[in-house]
Amino acid sequence: MPDQQGKLREIAWNEICPWLILTRCVRIALLIRVLMLGTVGLIVVTAGWTVITFFVFDGIDDPVLNKWRTTGCQWVWQNSTDFTVSASQTPESAGELFKTAMAGLTEAPIELWNHLTRPFVDLFDKDLTLPGFFCLLLCGVWEIIVWGLVGGAITRIAALSLTRSEIPDLRQVIRFAWGSLVSYSLAPLMVMAAAALFAIQLVVLGLGMQWDWLALIAAVLWPLVLVYGLFMALILLGLLVGWPLMWATISVEGTDAFDAVSRSYAYTYQRPLRLIWYVFFAGLIGTFGMFVVKAFALATIGLGDWAVSFGLDQETMAQVVVQRDFPVGDGDQAAGPKGVLQTAHQVIGFWKSMLTAVAAGYQASFLWVSAVGIYLLLRRDIDAAEVDEVFDDDDEPDFGMPPLEVDEMNIPEVVVDRPAEAGDTNLDN
Repeated sequence: MPDQQGKLREIAWNEICPWLILTRCVRIALLIRVLMLGTVGLIVVTAGWTVITFFVFDGIDDPVLNKWRTTGCQWVWQNSTDFTVSASQTPESAGELFKTAMAGLTEAPIELWNHLTRPFVDLFDKDLTLPGFFCLLLCGVWEIIVWGLVGGAITRIAALSLTRSEIPDLRQVIRFAWGSLVSYSLAPLMVMAAAALFAIQLVVLGLGMQWDWLALIAAVLWPLVLVYGLFMALILLGLLVGWPLMWATISVEGTDAFDAVSRSYAYTYQRPLRLIWYVFFAGLIGTFGMFVVKAFALATIGLGDWAVSFGLDQETMAQVVVQRDFPVGDGDQAAGPKGVLQTAHQVIGFWKSMLTAVAAGYQASFLWVSAVGIYLLLRRDIDAAEVDEVFDDDDEPDFGMPPLEVDEMNIPEVVVDRPAEAGDTNLDN
């Protein structure tokens, strides 16, 4: 018999390189509903920080809070040049547009990470007073609650999209996030509470060291202080790195806060090199989406200004449409718009600012989407679970028993003219 030579028809790249699933995260993060959720999350979090620092804790003279009032409560897309899509210097050519869109692509993920973790990192500032500590703690709790709802909805969309290739309804994922809000919010708070237990004991030790003999005893027993410091370092560094995995755990597994904390720490510390590789590859993929978002935002602003300029005189165009900052002073004040034109200038600036916020909103949404992808990969590596396994929150059965009726002989029979309904098990007959 002649030898039958098999032909290679297809290469299962997802089996050879499972981390290619992260390439799908860009497409999911660019969905309109996901982009809007990420943008709304950043706006609501920053607005809450402003209310807390300027109104709830108004009048408190704290150096850390003063820095927050000037920089921490500003919109991240305006405070950081890595996100800013300039509305005053729109590109005049395609080459300039692409060059501007490529600026800050690698720094943007780090900047957003610093922005989201800033309330908790600044809690350890040596210049922070006790009222400032409670202010930043309240800012952190507010952020956890907001992202518990918004980030929970995003991660649920990503979980169903990456495992089942389904795009769930927005109301469905918000309902899921709202029902699991306690678990989303409680997971990181439990970790911080555990670290606080060790810190409180060391605070008591510090109070006792005001007496000379107790200071000497504490010096002899200082290795215990180092052990407590090691425990706090393991807890807090694990939280700093693995907190997005907590949201991903709840959205994928439908579990509680305890399981989310357990899995996030296990996956972070058991496969650190895999985690670093997945984060690095996700960062490379995310920069492409960031470039697309910034390019479209720049083109939208630039083309709109270009078309309007043909019907508008140059002076009004410069004062109202082009969102440049006019210097303040007696000689320069006349150059700025006044009256109705000033209001028009501010309104146009607001709408352009909302468009530029999408750049930061994409980065936030990609953070949550990629966290789900990384979680699925780590779960596959450690627990040998299939990537397509996900919790199903649909409690309604897909089928039911046909309706039955009892005849004259007291024998049940199927009713032909009534269709079967989902959930009808005929237990009453």
